Amino acid sequence: MERKPIVNSDLIGSYLTIELPGFAGAKKKSEKCRIHYLEMGQGEPLLLVHSVGQSIYTWRDLMPLLARQYRVIAIDLPGFGHSDRPFSLSYSMDEMADVLLKIVDALHLARTHLLGCAMGGMYALHAMAKLPIRFDKVIALSPSGINRNYPLRIRGLEGPFGFFYRESYGKKEFQKYLPLFYYDGTIASTAVVDQYFSTCDDFASRQAIMYAVRNFDEEPVLNALHKVSHEALILWGEEDKLVPIEKLFELKEQLPDYVYYSLRNVGHWMHEEKPEMLAEIIDRYIQYREA
Repeated sequence: MERKPIVNSDLIGSYLTIELPGFAGAKKKSEKCRIHYLEMGQGEPLLLVHSVGQSIYTWRDLMPLLARQYRVIAIDLPGFGHSDRPFSLSYSMDEMADVLLKIVDALHLARTHLLGCAMGGMYALHAMAKLPIRFDKVIALSPSGINRNYPLRIRGLEGPFGFFYRESYGKKEFQKYLPLFYYDGTIASTAVVDQYFSTCDDFASRQAIMYAVRNFDEEPVLNALHKVSHEALILWGEEDKLVPIEKLFELKEQLPDYVYYSLRNVGHWMHEEKPEMLAEIIDRYIQYREA
């Protein structure tokens, strides 16, 4: 049977509900949040975590390859894709890591492999640091936030005039900047732009992106990772235009016990450029067992 393609214009997955703590001191002590997710394949569970502004669509080519060996579960993080836009979520590092742990509980996963991309990679590492017993092999693809290499309209979301950049960021800008996430910018075709933009062309989605960018802080995550003895694999694209390969070397100095690997002829979103190569690397890492 032909597998239905992963697209943002269709609700092809299922929903689960998690409970968020809500604002401190508020009358309403909690808020329910529906999470859209898609499962594919059988075997050991492997949870996929996209980056800010993305959705499960980013795994459209890699997910079917991984599903040959694993029970792959791709989630839309709160604020993105077809998941809810929670009113009380500030998208802090702690909150996003806790969201992942709540999703693991809701899926009834005693233990799972974990794969995260860019900011989602740092969320994944933070969740691992918070509760390492729930995770087996953890892989992070270019785990990082934004920096001066990003366009001003994206960097501006961090500052006091973030609301201005939030409102002025339309499809024209989206189409202009999306190629920067790839080594081969032609991957950002009109169809790809349309699919990505279809789930972030509203106020609540742009608000989620702004707060996630503004509240991204990797320092407490790196500090927390020093306190746990759980290995992870860090992968980087050697032609990353947004977060250069030097960032990989910095992480290697900060977390020397991790496994590091770089890929040639790929950019920031390596999983979209070289899905076959990446699937092989991920499978080898997961299947490797120390004697």
